[in-house]
Amino acid sequence: MKKIINIIELDSRDARYQSGIATYFNVLAQNMPDNINTYNIVFYRHPEYTDITIADVGNELQIRHPMEFPIAALFETVFAYLIPKLKTMQNIIVKSDCLSCENLAYLIKSRIYCKTIGVLHCQPNIDTNAGFVPADPYFNMDHIILVGDNGKKYMQYWRCTRPYSVIYNGTDKPTIKNKHINDGVFRFIFANGWAPHKGFKKIIPAIRQVAKKHKIEVCILGGHAKEDEQTFQEIRDLPIINMGLVNDVQKIQECYERADCALFASQTEACSFAGIEALAYNLPIISTNESAMVEMFGNAALFVEMGPNFEINTEEYATQMLRIIQDRSLRTKLGVVGYSRFLSRYTRKKMIAKTLDIYNSLF
Repeated sequence: MKKIINIIELDSRDARYQSGIATYFNVLAQNMPDNINTYNIVFYRHPEYTDITIADVGNELQIRHPMEFPIAALFETVFAYLIPKLKTMQNIIVKSDCLSCENLAYLIKSRIYCKTIGVLHCQPNIDTNAGFVPADPYFNMDHIILVGDNGKKYMQYWRCTRPYSVIYNGTDKPTIKNKHINDGVFRFIFANGWAPHKGFKKIIPAIRQVAKKHKIEVCILGGHAKEDEQTFQEIRDLPIINMGLVNDVQKIQECYERADCALFASQTEACSFAGIEALAYNLPIISTNESAMVEMFGNAALFVEMGPNFEINTEEYATQMLRIIQDRSLRTKLGVVGYSRFLSRYTRKKMIAKTLDIYNSLF
């Protein structure tokens, strides 16, 4: 009989936008063997939240709070709520999937016997001029998971001595149905939403340039903030379809199947699920040359240089969009390279197997 292992996932996120970590949670929870149980603790912030609420919904403890509220002030309360649940669990692994949650993992570890894992899903700022050794957020983790080789630089920066493994995120291989609409429209997809660091607003001038020369459509998947509504008014004349937050898997699949090219403009990423999906759907890709995106896409993308202040040359971005539209052989080449990259690195099967190996190694 296999040993029961209980996983507690910790995260803090902006409730307005789609979350790659939410996708990470779902992929793991839905595909682990029966002896692995998962419970999530998620802090949700939103400008419209005025009170703090705690609700236990299925396998997730949801803590909703105002935007600027310090979540660390809630850690003792959360632990007190967890005590009855923790008493029924054995072989507990607490995973901090957000750099603001590691102290909750350490708090739990100080009160009960458990193991801890830190998962680096982001690229925090590196201050090379600080003049002091930065604090290591993972100093007391039993293991660390990096979602890309790009994360190794933080192990050096923090002078972290804890053991770590690189495990790329992964998704299922899609069954691709040809749903292209033969209407002469070239369709782009931007699946990262309106969060500022995803950069969509920065490429609007490029889209405007290309729309003057070709019949195009840009489909945006993902949430937005209230302040983005002014931008919606400004781009009413452009062929941009704002789908909002879409949870229907079939609808998302249809958006990818109809697309001819995937666009990215991120100023920071780690291992984007939207990027993995673009590779899996054989799409040619245009992306900023953010380091993790270069690692992810390799020769499967056309890259546009990003400046030191995350500025994007919209003329260059528009040029790459035009290249993709006009060169069928280039599109085919990038799609084939991307799909091969997906199969070699970013499948769900690889992600699950490697993560499970770490769980088992801790007990």
